[in-house]
Amino acid sequence: MAQNRGVVDSGVERDGVNRRDFLKAAGGGATATGLTGYLEYQGKPTIEIWLSYYTEGKTKRLYTNKIVNQFENQTGISINITGVPYTDVLTKFRAARASGDVPHLIEVMTRPGILAGDAGLIVNDLWQSSELADKTADKIMKGHKVWGAQSTGEQGNLVTFPLGYRPYFSAWRKDWLNQANIEPSEVNYKAGSLHWRKDVKPIYERLNQTQLGQREGYYPDTTGMKQSDEEYMSLYIPQHGGSLSGVVNVEGTEATIDSKAAREAIKMQFEFIDEGLFHENSINHGDEEATTLHWSGKTAVNHIQDSTDLWGDYLEEQRGPMMSGDYTWGLPMNAGNKAALAWLPSLGFIKDAFSGQREKDAAVRFLEWWIGDDQRAVQNSKKLGFVPVTPQTIQEEDFFGKTQTHKEFWRGACLKTLREFRPAVIPAVPSASAITYEIPRTMHQRISQMLGRGTGLDTAVNKATSVAADEINRLLQENRRQ
Repeated sequence: MAQNRGVVDSGVERDGVNRRDFLKAAGGGATATGLTGYLEYQGKPTIEIWLSYYTEGKTKRLYTNKIVNQFENQTGISINITGVPYTDVLTKFRAARASGDVPHLIEVMTRPGILAGDAGLIVNDLWQSSELADKTADKIMKGHKVWGAQSTGEQGNLVTFPLGYRPYFSAWRKDWLNQANIEPSEVNYKAGSLHWRKDVKPIYERLNQTQLGQREGYYPDTTGMKQSDEEYMSLYIPQHGGSLSGVVNVEGTEATIDSKAAREAIKMQFEFIDEGLFHENSINHGDEEATTLHWSGKTAVNHIQDSTDLWGDYLEEQRGPMMSGDYTWGLPMNAGNKAALAWLPSLGFIKDAFSGQREKDAAVRFLEWWIGDDQRAVQNSKKLGFVPVTPQTIQEEDFFGKTQTHKEFWRGACLKTLREFRPAVIPAVPSASAITYEIPRTMHQRISQMLGRGTGLDTAVNKATSVAADEINRLLQENRRQ
């Protein structure tokens, strides 16, 4: 296992080189020429990176390879990419950590709990001396600060660098809207955020009365309760005024799945199913099912998909309808609070992988070069669907206004969501996978079973959420004792 030989928190190595002093001498900006010269003095390292999105299709893989090759040719620093599916990354990381062969950087968007248990490297100094710190929106960094505090137990710590931003918002089919005599401006970004009960429910009821809505197996929308997609509790709970870390508090010390906000969110899910506003099989749905239904015209709205998939997957599979303007995009829903889940595409720094400052500087240099450049940020949006970490890029770069579809998606729904909504994140605590995915899944199943036996909704939700909270708190307490 690699050790941090000769490295202290101040960034000083045994050879006496101080990164901050070097950066100041170089003009304070970690310039390509200056930092490359410093790395040549130190020796060119190889940075190992695990990327999960890399496994999601040829376009993403080829684009990333192109970016890496360009960087390697310009700097001489080697970047090795390994694709690890999101569902496998936690198991693979545990095995790698046990064998002492961990990568320097891991994409932790859906599994930030990897960084808990002293696995993540605290990168406060690296971040503060990086040019990305001056470019990245404060709103985006709030989620990273939550992860840093939860994974290390101390406020103010960072263990991740951002790759972009993936907020959730809604996509609407215009054929359903036309049949209900609903103008797109009544539901898209121009309307602002719609309240789940005051606004959305009456709209869904109107959609149900259309020719499409009267067909067997057709519903206005669906929700997600499938285990692999149970992060939706971290979408609904903040919308109802609850924790910005969903099923736990932002400190990562206590369950919030039994809070008033969480219970109201869960009751909304089941009420909408019972009233035919959400699909009857929502208990087994996630984003893949929701998107397939939406593409086939069997649902009017898709609200459980993030910006990357609403752009990239739709453009790949629904290019004709997308370019013809058959979809329109709205902000996330609310239930009195403008907060909603946003994925944080990011790379976590793994402490045991770094043997010295030169590797840290090489990793930061790659991320500055890749994420901090405006033109590469545009390409990241085109190929990966990432919202740039610098919001003004959306306003200034031509790509985001290329067509009416581009304008409505990027400069309409996407930018307005970023400006108006507080981003919520899934927790980065030990046992995060069980806390985010497994326990909420069992909770939803319990509620469904109790409702099937004639138990009232309030009673079923109260009982099931209390059990879920006890299970989450037990895991949190066990991890604190370790």
